[in-house]
Amino acid sequence: MGVFIPAGKLENLKLYKYSSEDHSVVSKLILKSWWNNFVKIFPLSMAPNVITLTGLGFIIANLLVVFYYDPTLTEASPRWCYFFYAFGLFMYQTFDGCDGCHARRTGQSGPLGELFDHSIDAINTTLGCMVFGSVFRMGYGFLFMLSQFSTVCNFYTSTWEEYHTHTLFLSHFSGPVEGILMICFLYILTGVFGPGIWQAKLVDLDLSSLGGSSSFEVTTSIVYLVIGAPALYFNIASAVNNVKKHYYHSKELSRFEADEEIAESYKGLIPFFAYYASILLYIWSFPETLSKNGFPLIISIGLTVAFSVGRIILAHLTKQEFPYIQPPMFLPILQTILAHVLIGVYDFDRSTVLTGLSWSGLGITLGIHGMFITEIIYEITTYLDIYTLSIKHKRA
Repeated sequence: MGVFIPAGKLENLKLYKYSSEDHSVVSKLILKSWWNNFVKIFPLSMAPNVITLTGLGFIIANLLVVFYYDPTLTEASPRWCYFFYAFGLFMYQTFDGCDGCHARRTGQSGPLGELFDHSIDAINTTLGCMVFGSVFRMGYGFLFMLSQFSTVCNFYTSTWEEYHTHTLFLSHFSGPVEGILMICFLYILTGVFGPGIWQAKLVDLDLSSLGGSSSFEVTTSIVYLVIGAPALYFNIASAVNNVKKHYYHSKELSRFEADEEIAESYKGLIPFFAYYASILLYIWSFPETLSKNGFPLIISIGLTVAFSVGRIILAHLTKQEFPYIQPPMFLPILQTILAHVLIGVYDFDRSTVLTGLSWSGLGITLGIHGMFITEIIYEITTYLDIYTLSIKHKRA
């Protein structure tokens, strides 16, 4: 047995049963019909995981365009780029919706597919944010951090919800459906009118009475905050409510026992918010970490969250205890301490130390996540006697 799947837990994979509840009107009335027809372009000999991986390719293509035209996420790109981003994101959503349809067509539904799908989605949360940051010309700053936080927070809480309820919920307004379509619309809008529409001045707020600067300029870029903040709150509240209903409706638990289970489940949210608190401490201590080394910091955060939600899904599939301890989540605290010691005590060059720590953090998180993915794929495919990217046992 490996590091992430204890002895005796692999056999629980054979108890796997997929469960989901889709409350999205758009998904039911429009997208499912689209996916069920689009999936027919894929040959029955193709493994569902190949579709999932190909979908990520569209996001990577978007990201390559961003790196070429706008590596700092602050510059305007050619108009065609924004249409390209909208197309790529929509195709990612389409392929993400089709992989499950194709798995049922080919009789290849299973725990590896769910884990593979979630792992790809987890990686996309950060990569997609970088494209979003370029369109709105956020740069590597506070607004970009806020954008990434809202995305990964939504994904983490949804995964936490699935661990406890054993069901994947899509709410009336969910990120994978309405959220993606709304972003596609904003990208198309940017392509039509130009990226300048998100820097248009709306009003000046007088803040002198609060002891701050005399005024604060509100631009049209506030649209994603106005839309994103309520959506984030709604999705978190919905996840919490679904977990509470799951335990309260359980016939095996008394009311008192259900309350205890709910209180225990809330502890699973602590690692995520504690991790982000440590990131804020690191940035507050050394602000240039974000402004000058934003790329490695953002990617390391994305990899850390992807690793964490991957372990939660794995724990759900193999019926393990909730993974409260996530080693990469301790990195920001370690980086903060090392930076204070190397700069404050040993008087090393500040810029060199912070750059080295940021890229080292990226390397460590990439290595840990890579080890996790490699191990679980090997363990699961070996135990279930299947392949990852091809079909070993075709349905009769």
